[in-house]
Amino acid sequence: MSLLGGITNTATSTTSSLVGSVGDTLSNTTGIVGGTIGSTVGTVGQTVDAVGQTVSDAGQAVTKIDDKMGDFDESIDPPKPNEINKWIVNKPIGAARVWSGRHLIYSRTGDEAMYGIGDRYLTNITWVQLISWRNDTEAEQQYQYAYSTSLKVTKGTEVQNGIDVKGSYNGMSIGISETRKTFSAIETTETQTTTITVKVPAKATLTFYQKRYEFHEECTFVNDAWGKEWNAGPWGGYTPLLTLKWDTQIMADEYLTTDQTLGSGPGLMTCTSVAPAPKADTTRKRENLTERCKNWLNSFDL
Repeated sequence: MSLLGGITNTATSTTSSLVGSVGDTLSNTTGIVGGTIGSTVGTVGQTVDAVGQTVSDAGQAVTKIDDKMGDFDESIDPPKPNEINKWIVNKPIGAARVWSGRHLIYSRTGDEAMYGIGDRYLTNITWVQLISWRNDTEAEQQYQYAYSTSLKVTKGTEVQNGIDVKGSYNGMSIGISETRKTFSAIETTETQTTTITVKVPAKATLTFYQKRYEFHEECTFVNDAWGKEWNAGPWGGYTPLLTLKWDTQIMADEYLTTDQTLGSGPGLMTCTSVAPAPKADTTRKRENLTERCKNWLNSFDL
């Protein structure tokens, strides 16, 4: 038996399942913790701090990614695509560029501006185990549990010196396994704690997982000055373009409770990829960019 919850619909597993919304109680039961003879089995997982900005530019072309991933362990059956609720770790089939667009860093009307041109890739969807309940009694038991949403930059935190990472995820919509996931304010620019009531059948163990989305982003820069846009090149040259990279994790408002054991994976998922946002037509050496632009590049440790 598996139960899914969250503010967005997700694909259900092949076992019997129910899809719930935030604030609903599992097994259609409300109330406080009932009974004291069931036992709780340790807590596992992590707390993620809230951190999280622009959505995909309108009218971007989309293409289906169907490249093959690497080989799997021959001792197990290869995962079938889009069985996300069966595997702890799920990876896209091929490179999944799920967002591409501009980050405004600064703008002086009639003078100059600076933008980041970001390409954002979904790298993993992970079910993070937070707690398990074991009911050794002959009667159904109820428990309450609180989970929290959050967004955190886990690598390349210097990006937060000048780019609104939180805002760039708020409202972002991505295609995964023939469904769409849209990230809300409570998953990006804010954080929210929700308490649910869980029913554990007699002589059963139930595990609670929260869904975590993991992204990698690479960003080049454009300096709008002297009546034209210029890509930011390196010192003394034009290639490669200066590039800032960072990783982000979102603990989403989506959860799974199940008495089934999830495989370690990785499972496979199809994703919709968007076309890259355009860069400037010409490039300037770093020393020839405006002073303000060079100062911001320094703040990104580039």
